Amino acid sequence: MADFASIVSALNSIKVASDIAKVLRESDLSIATAELKLKLADMIGALADARIEITDIQDLLKKKEVRIAELEDAFQSKDGLVKHYDAYYEMDGNGKPTGEPYCVACWQVRHKKYHLQHVPSESHHLSCVSCSAVYSDRFARTIVPSNVASQGSSHVIVQR
Repeated sequence: MADFASIVSALNSIKVASDIAKVLRESDLSIATAELKLKLADMIGALADARIEITDIQDLLKKKEVRIAELEDAFQSKDGLVKHYDAYYEMDGNGKPTGEPYCVACWQVRHKKYHLQHVPSESHHLSCVSCSAVYSDRFARTIVPSNVASQGSSHVIVQR
C-alpha cells in the first residue's frame, strides 16, 4: 500500500530527527563544532523528508475523501436507478423507469450518471457524453409517464 509506506517513511524520518536531537541534547561541550553542524544538517534533512511525506499523505487523504464522497453519492443514487433494455433510468413512484436514459457503461464501471445524447450523423443512435459508448435508440430512449390512464400502462416510450 502506497499510503501505508508513506506513513512509515514519515515516521522513520521523524524518529531519526528525534534521535539526533537526543544526541545533541545529551552531548557535552567536547563535541567538535563540525560534528555538531553535521548532526544538525542530518536532523534538518530528516525533518524536511518527514514534512514532504506528511504533505504527500495529506494529498492522498484528500483524494480518498473525494473518492469516498463520489462513492457515497453513487450509493445514494443506486436505489433510484433501474436498468431497462440498454440504459439506466430514474424510477418513478411505482418503480418503473422514467426520464432520459443514462449510460450503462459509465454507471456500472465508474458509478457516474451521464445522459445519452443523439449522435448528429446517426439518426437512430445515442452516445454517452463521457465515454462515447453508442446505443441504438431502439433500446435506449426517453421514457415519459403517460397522462392517459386508458392505455393500460403507466408509461409511454417517446418515438424519435
